[in-house]
Amino acid sequence: MLSSQKQLKNLSYGSDQLYAPTDQEITRMKEILLMIYKDVFAVCKENNLTLFLGGGSALGAVRHAGFIPWDDDMDLMMMRDDYETFKRIFDRTLSLKYSLQVPGAPGKTPTNLFMKVVLKGTSCVELVQAEAPGDHGLWIDIFPIEHAPRNKVIRRVKGFMTDALAYACVSGYMRKFESGKMREYTKGSWGAGLNRLIRKTIGVVSAFVPYEKMYDFFDRFSRGKKETGFVTIPTGIRHYMGELHKKDVFFPAKEILFEGEKAYVPNRVHEYLTQLYGDYMTLPPEEKRERHLYVDLDFGAYRENTHE
Repeated sequence: MLSSQKQLKNLSYGSDQLYAPTDQEITRMKEILLMIYKDVFAVCKENNLTLFLGGGSALGAVRHAGFIPWDDDMDLMMMRDDYETFKRIFDRTLSLKYSLQVPGAPGKTPTNLFMKVVLKGTSCVELVQAEAPGDHGLWIDIFPIEHAPRNKVIRRVKGFMTDALAYACVSGYMRKFESGKMREYTKGSWGAGLNRLIRKTIGVVSAFVPYEKMYDFFDRFSRGKKETGFVTIPTGIRHYMGELHKKDVFFPAKEILFEGEKAYVPNRVHEYLTQLYGDYMTLPPEEKRERHLYVDLDFGAYRENTHE
C-alpha cells in the first residue's frame, strides 16, 4: 500500500506554485518549534508523562544533536496512556497559547490521525490543509505508541486493517477538502495526478460519514487493549508493521540533548533508527533530502526572536 504520509508530502515536491521558506525562515521556524517543545515537555514533566523524540527528530538528536539542518518540523511520541492524559490536561495547561488538534477529543478539530499542538497567532498552511477547518499555525506532531498483539498472525491482520483504514480516512479528508491549488498543482505532475485520482476514488467510500467520526473510529481501532511486550506507531511513516518493536526498545527512555534541551529517545535508539532509516548516520544526497513547501507562512507576533 502507498504510504499515506509520503504521498501527502510528495504532493508538494516540484511545484512552483507553493512557497519554499528561506534559510532564515527555516531557522526561525526551528526556534519556534523548540519553544513549543519546551512548553510541552514542561507540562509532561510536571505530570509524569514520558515524551519521546521520534522519527526525524530522534535522528536529528543522535546525528546532529538537534534539528536535521534542512528540516523544519518536529516529531514526538507518547505511550497511549500518557497521550490520553495529555489530551485531558491540555486545556488547563497550554490552551492560552496553543490549540490542540487530535481525534477522539470533544471540541478538538482533527487535521491528522495523530495529535498536533499548534501555536496560535501564526500561519503555516500545507497544500492538503488549504481549505480544511482548524487552526493552521506552526505546530509539532505527537504520535501515540500503541500496544500490539503478541500473536504474529493477529498482529499482521490488525496491521493490515489499521493501514487500510488510515488510507481510507485520509483519502476521505483529502476528497472533502480538496482545494483549487491542489487541482491546479496535480495538472503538472503525473504522479500527483494519479495519487489524487486514487485518493478521490477511495474517498467516495467515506463520503457519507463525517471525517471527524472516521478519524475518531481509526483512533479507537488502532489502540492496543493490553500490554503484550510489543508496541507500534500506527500513524508513523512506516505504518503498523514497519514501526513494530519490542517494548524494551523504548523503555526505559534514554536521556539525550536536543538543541541543548533535555529530551528522551527510545532506549535502544540505534535499533529504532536503523529500522526506520537503515544507515541513518550517512547523510542523504541533497536531492533526496525531505523539504516542505507551503501555501502560506506567517510568524505573526513570533516574527522576531523575543522572550517567548
